[in-house]
Amino acid sequence: MYWLKDKRGQGTVEYLIVGLVLLGIIVGLGALAGRLAEGLFVQHAADGAAYGNAQGAMGAMGDVLLY
Repeated sequence: MYWLKDKRGQGTVEYLIVGLVLLGIIVGLGALAGRLAEGLFVQHAADGAAYGNAQGAMGAMGDVLLY
């Protein structure tokens, strides 16, 4: 069983990598949920809509074409 000896611990490393990826996803979703609860995205959308309407049609076309 010499060939098995050098592969000992591979499953542990794989579980560690998968666990870290899942932890990163959970932390990222938690940060996103926090920003949604604060209304940050809604505020940005409202600010952007007010900015686009204040410039008129030419400003809106410029925003669309230059984005």
